[in-house]
Amino acid sequence: MSVVERTILSPKEYQKMIRELDIENFELKTSTLFEAKTTLVQLLRLEETLLEIRNFVSGDIRTIKLKHLNSGYAHKSSLFGLRRTKISTKRMSMNTKCNKEAGPYNHLLDIIDDYLEQIENAKNYINDLDNIRL
Repeated sequence: MSVVERTILSPKEYQKMIRELDIENFELKTSTLFEAKTTLVQLLRLEETLLEIRNFVSGDIRTIKLKHLNSGYAHKSSLFGLRRTKISTKRMSMNTKCNKEAGPYNHLLDIIDDYLEQIENAKNYINDLDNIRL
């Protein structure tokens, strides 16, 4: 079984993808039953796309963490030759670099989660109007 490698996208590329969804300008139309159902379908599609992007971002964070974890082992010296403080300092430095690189991706997850929560609230609102179910 082979593993398909995927390149890591930059946070700006993910931001562009999210911006292109135009969630900020999404109108919640519920005047008629047809509009409400149409809006619900659009929300489900938005949610599906956001979940897909979220999975990619999470995968990129895992890749970043693995890269830093593996780089720490590749340069590891004999434990007998180093003092414990040097190892701890190096490990803290690697964690700092990893967190710095993964930080923008974690911020993207927060943004996506916020949008997903808003979508869930809108779906619940529509469903509560007249118990509209798809």
